[in-house]
Amino acid sequence: MVDAPVSSLLGRGRSRGRMSPEQRAVVTDFLYSRARVGSPHLRNFIVLSVLSSAIAAMGLLLDSAAAVIGAMLLGPFITPLLAVAGALIQGWTTRLGDAALVLALGMALSITSALVTGRLFASELDRTVLPAQLLSLTRPGLLDLGIALAAGLAAGYATMRTEAAGALSGVAVSVTVEPPLAAIGLFVASGRSDDVQRAGLALVTNFGALVLGATAAMAFWGFGDRGTRGPTRQARLGLAAWVLLMAAVTVPLAFYSRDVVRNTAFEQQVSRTVTEWDPSVRVVSVDAETDGERAEVRIDVTGPRRPEPAWKLAELLSSRRGERVEVSLTFTLTQEDRAVSTD
Repeated sequence: MVDAPVSSLLGRGRSRGRMSPEQRAVVTDFLYSRARVGSPHLRNFIVLSVLSSAIAAMGLLLDSAAAVIGAMLLGPFITPLLAVAGALIQGWTTRLGDAALVLALGMALSITSALVTGRLFASELDRTVLPAQLLSLTRPGLLDLGIALAAGLAAGYATMRTEAAGALSGVAVSVTVEPPLAAIGLFVASGRSDDVQRAGLALVTNFGALVLGATAAMAFWGFGDRGTRGPTRQARLGLAAWVLLMAAVTVPLAFYSRDVVRNTAFEQQVSRTVTEWDPSVRVVSVDAETDGERAEVRIDVTGPRRPEPAWKLAELLSSRRGERVEVSLTFTLTQEDRAVSTD
């Protein structure tokens, strides 16, 4: 995040698409003095990478939005991500490599921190009780891509425009990088290889879109400079490769988005059908998946008496959907006992 003296300098005489050499030098010095392994700021980066990931991992296990948001605010990835974006604009291969190395170090530390947290607190994650925030990271979609792209634009804008720096810069990037890193560590700790791959896709989506958005914003607001630019061909190839990466990512994301929409509609149908199956129970949670031929339902209900057999719910859903439905039911008895003292 750009500090107060830097912000003051950038704020004088700024207009869209133009930066004076002095202003550009300030941003460049700020980013690339920090986004390198030999930087004196590296110790803070390492400490915050470890702590923010541990907090995010515990917040995901507890399904605590407050804890996850706290981890987002601590996340230190804003500076190296913006350094990557600036290096792509200018074609600075050495600086791009330095920033990428710092990012790789921070991500490795974050995943390791979450892995240790998972070993301590959640070595056997059960999908039937997987917290909602953690489960959402196994279902990346096009909306996640859009959010990350907008966050990258906000981060780049906040870096170039002083009046927005304090409000947007750090949160815009950390909000979509820290949780996937923590989720990967937790899934590795519990041996959930399929979910590791899906959380990895969420990370690639968020990271790539963030950098692409920041690159567009920084270029639009005047970070590029022909006088200090590296080989133009390298800059163009780097940007083209990044765009192609994001285009490739959209293919699996489109399939995941389709699946999410279909499964969400299925879960709503299950909730409605439960009322007809047994009006005495209340749905606590439901997780339903279908491929159009076979469906699986994991449902947790509660009520004052034992519910109707699960096979009846499966038959009811199967008759309405025209596909085989497998139901896994967890029931919790609700009991109420009241008493008044005789004194």
